[in-house]
Amino acid sequence: MNNIVEILISNNCFDQTGPLSDTIKEKIAVADSAMYATSACTYKGEVFCLRKAPRARKLMIIKPGDDDPGKEFAGSVMKITAGGRDVFIKECAASAQNAGALRKTLPFTAPSILGLEASIGMGDRLGIATPGHIRAAAGYDIRPIFPQQSIREMERTSRTPQQVMDDACWSVFQEGYREPFGADADHLKTEDDVRRTAGAGFTFYTIDPSAQLNHDADDMSGSRLVQAFDALFNDDAEKAAMVKRYTENDISLTDPDTGFTATFIFDEIKLARIAVKYYPAVKHTIKLHALLVELLGSAGNFDFEMSVDETSQPTTPEEHLFVAAELKANAISAQSLAPRYIGEFQKGIDYIGDIDMLRDSLLLHALIARCMGPYKLSIHSGSDKFSVFPVIGELTRGLFHEKTAGTSYIEAIRIVARHAPALYREIHKFALSRFEHDRATYHVTTDLAKIPVVGTLSDNELEPLMDENNARQLIHITYGSVLTHKDDAGNFVFYDRIMDVLDEFEEEHYAALEKHFRRHIVSFGVKRIAGP
Repeated sequence: MNNIVEILISNNCFDQTGPLSDTIKEKIAVADSAMYATSACTYKGEVFCLRKAPRARKLMIIKPGDDDPGKEFAGSVMKITAGGRDVFIKECAASAQNAGALRKTLPFTAPSILGLEASIGMGDRLGIATPGHIRAAAGYDIRPIFPQQSIREMERTSRTPQQVMDDACWSVFQEGYREPFGADADHLKTEDDVRRTAGAGFTFYTIDPSAQLNHDADDMSGSRLVQAFDALFNDDAEKAAMVKRYTENDISLTDPDTGFTATFIFDEIKLARIAVKYYPAVKHTIKLHALLVELLGSAGNFDFEMSVDETSQPTTPEEHLFVAAELKANAISAQSLAPRYIGEFQKGIDYIGDIDMLRDSLLLHALIARCMGPYKLSIHSGSDKFSVFPVIGELTRGLFHEKTAGTSYIEAIRIVARHAPALYREIHKFALSRFEHDRATYHVTTDLAKIPVVGTLSDNELEPLMDENNARQLIHITYGSVLTHKDDAGNFVFYDRIMDVLDEFEEEHYAALEKHFRRHIVSFGVKRIAGP
C-alpha cells in the first residue's frame, strides 16, 4: 500500500472530491495489480478504493492524520508513514453492514427510481456479473437494472434480497459507474416478499399475481361464468358500474404521435370472462401496491410493475386494456406492465413464433401502454430474443423494459467450458439428472435427445454447446441444483470450483458479458450517447 499512498499524496488526491483522474488510476493499477483502480475516488478528504482478494473484495479507506478513517465502516486500521505524513488505512470486508455504509457515503452506489426511461434488467445469479453488465450499458441511452432477482431465483440459489442488492452495489463501486441504475425485486407474490425486498432497499417492484389468475375462465360459459362474475363484487351496484364502464360505449384509443387508432369492443360475456380471469389478480396487485406505499412512504418512491405473463394463453388486447384500466381506476400509476405475448418467449433462447403476428399484436399492446399510462411494455424471459428486439424497440418507441437473468449464468458456464472442461463435463451430466425435476416451473420445449453426448466431444467442442438451444436450456434451468448441490460432508460440489474459474478469468468473464449484453442493447435500436 505504500506505493499507492505515495501516489495519492504526490498528486494531492486527499484535497479532491469525486473520482480520481484516469492518469492517477493508471498509476494505481501499475503500483498494485490487485487494486480495482476504476473504483478510486475521494470523499471528505478520504480516498476510497476496492482491492481484489481471493474470491473476495476488500474496501480500502485511506486518510492522513486520522486514526479512524471511514468511521461509518467496520474494519481494521493500520498506519504507514509516507511523504513525511502518518497515513491511516482501514481495510473493510465487503459485508452487508459496510455495503449499507457505502450507499450512504457514496450515493452513486445506491439504486434509484428510473421512471419511463428505456431500461434493461440484467439479473445476476452468481453475484459477480455486474461489472460486465455495467460495461455493456455504459454510454448507451438506456437505464440498467443491476440488482434484479426473482424470489424463485433467490430461493434456488440460497441468496437473500440483501445479498443480491449488496453484490451489485459493490460492483458499481468497483467499476466507478456513476449513472442512475435500478434494483428490481422481481416476481413478488406475497406480502412477505414485498417486506423482505423493501427492507433490502430495492427501488423497482414487480408484482406477480399469477396465483390469483383464474385460468378456468377461458373455458367457462353459461351460468357458471355468470356466477363467477357475480362473486367478484360486493353488491349489484359495483357490478353494474363495471359493466357500464366497458359495455356502454366502445373504447377507442389514439396514439397522439402517429394518429393510429384502435377500437376495443366489450360485451357483457367478454367482460365477464376477462374479469373472472384477471380481476382477483388486479385486486391482489393493488393490495401489494398499498403495502409498498405504507413501507416506502409514497408511490413516488418506487417504480412499479404488474406482470401477467405467466398465463396459459397470450394476453389479448382487451385483457391488457382491462388490467390497465382497473389499475388506473384505483390510482395505480405503473411504470411497466408485462402481458404474455403471442409466440414463445422461452428461457435462454431466441423467440419462437410468427414475427409478423407478434408485430400486429405488439402494435395494439404498445398503443394501450402509451394511452393508458403511459407505461413501458415489459419483456419477460428476454434472454436472447434477438430476432424480435428490433420490432419491440420500433413499436414501443423506447417505452420498453427487458428482463433477463439466465443468460448471464450461461455466459459464466461458457467460461467454465472454455477453461475447465472436466468441470463442465461434471456439471453437464449432473444437469441432465436434474432437468426433469427443475423444468417443472418453466415452460420450455427442450429436447434432451438433441444434445450431443459430452463423452463423445473433445474439450474444444464443449463451449459451442452454449450456442445450441437445447443445451442452453439444460444449463439455464438447472442453475439452482448445480449451484447448491453438496456432497455428504456438506461441501459444495460445483459452486466453489465455478467461482474459482471465474475469479481466475475475471476479465475474460466480464468481456463475454459485455459483448453479449451489448448485442441485446443495440438490437433494440438504443443509441450510443457517449464514448467511442
